[in-house]
Amino acid sequence: MKPHSDALKTRFRQGQHAQAIAECEALCRQEPADPSLKRLCASMHALVQNYGRALELLHEIRYPAKEDADILFNIGQCERGLNNFEGAAGYFALYTENFAGHADGWVSLAECKLQLGDFAEGVRLADRALALAPSLLPAWTLRAQCQRAAGRLEEALASYRKANQIQSAAQTWREIGLILLETNKANEALASFTRAIELAPAIAALRVTRGDAYQSLGRTLEAVADYKAALALAPTDDATLKKATLCLLDCGEGDQALELCRGILKVHPGNLTAKLGAEWVLSQLVPLWHVPMMNEPERNQAFHDGLEAVVTPERVVFEIGTGSGLLAMMAARLGARRVFTCEAVGLIARTAGTIIRRNGLQERITVLAKPSHTVQVPNDLPQQADILLHEIFSSELLGEHVLPAIEDAKQRLLKPGGLVLPSAASIMIALVAGVELGKSLHAGPSFGFDLRDFNAIAPKKRPLYREDLAPTLLSEDVEAFRFDFAGQSTFPAEQKRIEMTAIRSGLCYGLIQWIRIELGEGIRFENHPATRRAVANWQHTIYGFDEPVQLEPGERVAIDALHDRSRPWFERAPDGRSRQA
Repeated sequence: MKPHSDALKTRFRQGQHAQAIAECEALCRQEPADPSLKRLCASMHALVQNYGRALELLHEIRYPAKEDADILFNIGQCERGLNNFEGAAGYFALYTENFAGHADGWVSLAECKLQLGDFAEGVRLADRALALAPSLLPAWTLRAQCQRAAGRLEEALASYRKANQIQSAAQTWREIGLILLETNKANEALASFTRAIELAPAIAALRVTRGDAYQSLGRTLEAVADYKAALALAPTDDATLKKATLCLLDCGEGDQALELCRGILKVHPGNLTAKLGAEWVLSQLVPLWHVPMMNEPERNQAFHDGLEAVVTPERVVFEIGTGSGLLAMMAARLGARRVFTCEAVGLIARTAGTIIRRNGLQERITVLAKPSHTVQVPNDLPQQADILLHEIFSSELLGEHVLPAIEDAKQRLLKPGGLVLPSAASIMIALVAGVELGKSLHAGPSFGFDLRDFNAIAPKKRPLYREDLAPTLLSEDVEAFRFDFAGQSTFPAEQKRIEMTAIRSGLCYGLIQWIRIELGEGIRFENHPATRRAVANWQHTIYGFDEPVQLEPGERVAIDALHDRSRPWFERAPDGRSRQA
């Protein structure tokens, strides 16, 4: 049989697994009484993880009355390979009874106990192995794993360190680092992860582990460096790509996040995570409202008219929020001496520069790729500007840090007595009703079922993206908060109570909120909800009541209104409804 056996082993070692196994199975059928053939066939099946067939063959040649160490051990290994840890433990227990002097049996039994959650027994069995072979590396590793799983971290640390004394290994250093991190020894943990990487620099997972540690400690840039190194080794690791992308966005490096995703797509164009990642990064860097804003004629006309009223050839304009460069180009075309415009998002700033060059205005306009609070006179802006131009309003007016930006720019970047455009803006509200609107705001009966309890968990504040819901205003327009950008230097938080009076009857679902912008004498833009717009940059916001209220003309509703300089909030005051006397 030996010539056949040697040829089969050679073929298997050369990677011809299926052919070698098929030939060995054929020989087993030809010579069913030859246990060595079945033993060889079982070994080959086990090596290709076909544990079920390997078990069948091993049981055929097993003689319980006279146990064979290799057969019994391999049966246990195959049961473990099938994740049958109870069965594997039974066979390894039998192995240790028959071959008590074999340390590998005690280690394998300890591993089964670890998988079964019996950590104390796992430690005891590992110690039995170590009593036989004090330098047995797997026994020390198993001992450490059981101790760690049992929460005995210091003991686990000692066992892992003993394993490293026997043979320094990257995985062991990684485990030591994880325990050190868990016990608040961050610097030691990072040193341990670094040692693991030094031992196995080609293992991407080690870089990820250290990157995770850096991230947990708030050291984001160092985390990114490790994630990038891991991706260089394993560019299709989707989880690490997501981590790197999020870290880069978190530390304000969105351009790098986009470049990272696009770089992977150059090598792996079908990588869906990279495709979606690039698209998601773009959505964070370039919100969807940019294009509608460029195409909204009423808004653009109002800004153009406002600029036309103040721009003169001797005036310098400084703009907060370049966007596409549209307003800066308006100012330049209207004759401003120079226009300086700043944009915090590098990708948008570069694109605006391209647009400005395409329109031949690069000699008149300077794009600063930085947020306004980092712009310095005279390094970025040669002198304080004559006109401060801004348009960083959100749909609720305050959401893009407009108040701190204007406070800072007026103090540092605008000449005393300089002009501010827009000069003022207001948050407007009105009581709102409407049958179609109500269907989007409030749950009631449906198909004969009462669904009202769902209203308790539905958000009260929601953007109104649709223009076809025909809201009906039940009150006059009310200016809830007004911000005089030209006349004020600071804008503190505010809180007030507003009495809203119904001017027509209807089922009131809450308040609708919009914004009004003042750009000069008689020049104003307002996205009033009574006017439908084909293209809309700013949306309306609904602040719903807990329950709709039927109102009649003359009835009043008290509203608690507040803003914290970055967000407004409106809600019906407790017991906030009364009838006008």
